[in-house]
Amino acid sequence: MYRKKNGLVSFRLKSYLLVHTDVIFNLNAYLRNLTCQLTLSSGLVVPMDTSYTIRTQAEYVMETMAHLFWASGEAELESMCNSVGKLRLDYHISFTGHPDENPDFFETIVPLVVRTRKYKRL
Repeated sequence: MYRKKNGLVSFRLKSYLLVHTDVIFNLNAYLRNLTCQLTLSSGLVVPMDTSYTIRTQAEYVMETMAHLFWASGEAELESMCNSVGKLRLDYHISFTGHPDENPDFFETIVPLVVRTRKYKRL
Protein backbone atom coordinates (compact mmCIF):
# COMPACT_ATOMS: atom_id res chain seq x y z
CA MET A 1 0.00 0.00 0.00
CA TYR A 2 1.14 3.54 -0.65
CA ARG A 3 -0.26 7.06 -0.45
CA LYS A 4 -1.09 8.70 -3.76
CA LYS A 5 -0.73 12.39 -4.57
CA ASN A 6 -4.49 12.85 -4.10
CA GLY A 7 -4.16 11.64 -0.47
CA LEU A 8 -5.87 8.28 -0.94
CA VAL A 9 -4.12 5.05 0.00
CA SER A 10 -3.74 2.60 -2.89
CA PHE A 11 -3.81 -1.17 -2.39
CA ARG A 12 -2.40 -3.41 -5.13
CA LEU A 13 -2.21 -7.18 -5.45
CA LYS A 14 -0.52 -9.27 -8.12
CA SER A 15 -0.97 -12.99 -7.77
CA TYR A 16 -2.33 -16.04 -9.55
CA LEU A 17 -5.93 -17.09 -9.97
CA LEU A 18 -5.89 -20.87 -9.57
CA VAL A 19 -8.91 -22.62 -11.07
CA HIS A 20 -9.46 -26.20 -9.96
CA THR A 21 -11.05 -28.18 -12.79
CA ASP A 22 -11.03 -31.59 -14.43
CA VAL A 23 -11.07 -30.13 -17.97
CA ILE A 24 -9.27 -27.31 -19.75
CA PHE A 25 -11.60 -24.46 -20.73
CA ASN A 26 -11.54 -20.80 -21.74
CA LEU A 27 -12.03 -18.96 -18.44
CA ASN A 28 -13.19 -15.81 -20.20
CA ALA A 29 -16.10 -17.71 -21.79
CA TYR A 30 -17.46 -19.21 -18.56
CA LEU A 31 -16.58 -16.72 -15.81
CA ARG A 32 -19.85 -14.84 -15.27
CA ASN A 33 -18.81 -12.67 -12.34
CA LEU A 34 -15.62 -11.81 -10.45
CA THR A 35 -15.62 -9.32 -7.57
CA CYS A 36 -13.07 -8.68 -4.89
CA GLN A 37 -12.91 -6.75 -1.64
CA LEU A 38 -10.31 -6.16 1.05
CA THR A 39 -11.41 -5.81 4.69
CA LEU A 40 -8.92 -3.93 6.84
CA SER A 41 -8.39 -4.67 10.54
CA SER A 42 -10.40 -1.50 11.30
CA GLY A 43 -13.41 -3.07 9.56
CA LEU A 44 -13.20 -0.74 6.55
CA VAL A 45 -14.13 -2.60 3.36
CA VAL A 46 -12.19 -1.57 0.24
CA PRO A 47 -13.79 -2.60 -3.09
CA MET A 48 -11.14 -3.86 -5.51
CA ASP A 49 -11.05 -3.70 -9.30
CA THR A 50 -9.89 -7.00 -10.82
CA SER A 51 -8.33 -8.29 -14.00
CA TYR A 52 -6.79 -11.56 -15.13
CA THR A 53 -5.05 -13.06 -18.14
CA ILE A 54 -7.09 -15.15 -20.52
CA ARG A 55 -4.18 -17.44 -21.34
CA THR A 56 -2.93 -19.76 -18.63
CA GLN A 57 0.49 -19.04 -17.13
CA ALA A 58 1.19 -22.69 -16.41
CA GLU A 59 0.35 -25.92 -18.13
CA TYR A 60 -2.77 -27.67 -16.94
CA VAL A 61 -1.28 -29.68 -14.07
CA MET A 62 -2.81 -31.33 -10.99
CA GLU A 63 -6.32 -30.40 -12.18
CA THR A 64 -5.51 -26.68 -11.94
CA MET A 65 -5.26 -23.81 -14.43
CA ALA A 66 -3.13 -20.82 -13.35
CA HIS A 67 -3.94 -17.31 -14.61
CA LEU A 68 -2.17 -14.08 -13.68
CA PHE A 69 -4.46 -11.99 -11.48
CA TRP A 70 -4.45 -8.35 -10.37
CA ALA A 71 -6.60 -6.44 -7.90
CA SER A 72 -6.42 -2.77 -6.93
CA GLY A 73 -8.42 -0.38 -4.79
CA GLU A 74 -8.22 2.91 -2.93
CA ALA A 75 -9.34 4.09 0.49
CA GLU A 76 -9.16 7.20 2.61
CA LEU A 77 -6.93 6.48 5.63
CA GLU A 78 -5.34 8.86 8.12
CA SER A 79 -2.26 6.72 8.66
CA MET A 80 -0.65 3.62 7.20
CA CYS A 81 1.10 0.79 9.02
CA ASN A 82 2.08 -2.78 8.20
CA SER A 83 -0.82 -5.06 9.01
CA VAL A 84 -2.98 -7.83 7.59
CA GLY A 85 -6.38 -7.79 5.93
CA LYS A 86 -8.98 -10.26 4.70
CA LEU A 87 -9.24 -10.61 0.93
CA ARG A 88 -12.55 -11.98 -0.36
CA LEU A 89 -12.96 -13.09 -3.95
CA ASP A 90 -16.49 -13.85 -5.19
CA TYR A 91 -16.77 -15.66 -8.51
CA HIS A 92 -19.32 -17.46 -10.64
CA ILE A 93 -18.17 -19.98 -13.23
CA SER A 94 -21.11 -21.28 -15.25
CA PHE A 95 -20.98 -23.83 -18.04
CA THR A 96 -24.74 -24.12 -18.60
CA GLY A 97 -26.20 -20.77 -17.49
CA HIS A 98 -28.73 -22.67 -15.38
CA PRO A 99 -30.28 -20.47 -12.63
CA ASP A 100 -29.58 -23.13 -9.98
CA GLU A 101 -25.81 -22.70 -10.39
CA ASN A 102 -24.56 -20.73 -7.42
CA PRO A 103 -21.65 -18.31 -7.18
CA ASP A 104 -18.80 -19.27 -4.87
CA PHE A 105 -16.15 -17.36 -2.92
CA PHE A 106 -12.99 -17.76 -0.93
CA GLU A 107 -11.37 -15.65 1.74
CA THR A 108 -7.75 -15.49 2.79
CA ILE A 109 -5.62 -13.35 5.07
CA VAL A 110 -3.12 -11.19 3.17
CA PRO A 111 -0.23 -9.00 4.36
CA LEU A 112 -0.58 -5.24 3.97
CA VAL A 113 2.88 -3.73 3.57
CA VAL A 114 3.58 0.01 3.45
CA ARG A 115 5.68 0.97 0.43
CA THR A 116 7.76 4.14 0.39
CA ARG A 117 9.93 5.81 -2.21
CA LYS A 118 12.84 6.12 0.20
CA TYR A 119 14.80 2.99 0.99
CA LYS A 120 16.35 2.64 4.42
CA ARG A 121 19.76 1.05 4.74
CA LEU A 122 19.97 -1.93 7.02
